[in-house]
Amino acid sequence: MNSKTPRELGYRFPAEWEKQSATWMSWPRPEGISFPERYHKIGDQLCEIVRQISIRQRVHINVPNENWRHIVQEQLKRAGVPLSKIDFHFVKTNEAWCRDHGPAFLVHPKKPLAIVDWGFNAWGGKYPPWDDDDRVPTEVARELKIKDVFHPDIVMEGGAVEFNGAGVVLTT
Repeated sequence: MNSKTPRELGYRFPAEWEKQSATWMSWPRPEGISFPERYHKIGDQLCEIVRQISIRQRVHINVPNENWRHIVQEQLKRAGVPLSKIDFHFVKTNEAWCRDHGPAFLVHPKKPLAIVDWGFNAWGGKYPPWDDDDRVPTEVARELKIKDVFHPDIVMEGGAVEFNGAGVVLTT
C-alpha cells in the first residue's frame, strides 16, 4: 500500500475534453431499478448509443457472466454495432450507471494508467443493494491488470465530478 497520493506520484485526472481511447458501460438487467417497467424498451436505445460511440472509440461493457455477454452481443449485432470495437468484461454490477460507479482513470506521463476507487453507496443509500457497484473500479483494475488503485476513503459518484486536467475539479 502506497502512502503517497496520486498527485505526489505524478498522476492526474485527464480533462473532460482530452482525447480518450474508450468508454465504459455497465449493461442494465431487468431486476435493476434504473428502468422500471421500461427495461424492455431500453435495449434499442443503448445499442444506438454504443453504435455511435464505437464509430469513434472502443466500448467496454460490463456484464455479469457469459450468458449476459451473449445476450448483449446479439442485441448489438442486430443493431449493426461493429463487435470488433466492443470489449466485454465479466464485472457484475447492481445498476447501469458506470459513470457513477465505474473506475476513475488517472494518467501519468511515464507510467501506465491508474484507477481511483471512490466508495459508492447508490446515491446516499437510496437504492440498495450497491455492493457489486462499489467493487467495480477494483474489479476493472484487476481485469485490465492495472497495478495502481487508489482508495481515498470517500464516497462519491464519478458523475458528480469533472476535471480540467490541471488539478481543478468541478463538483456538485
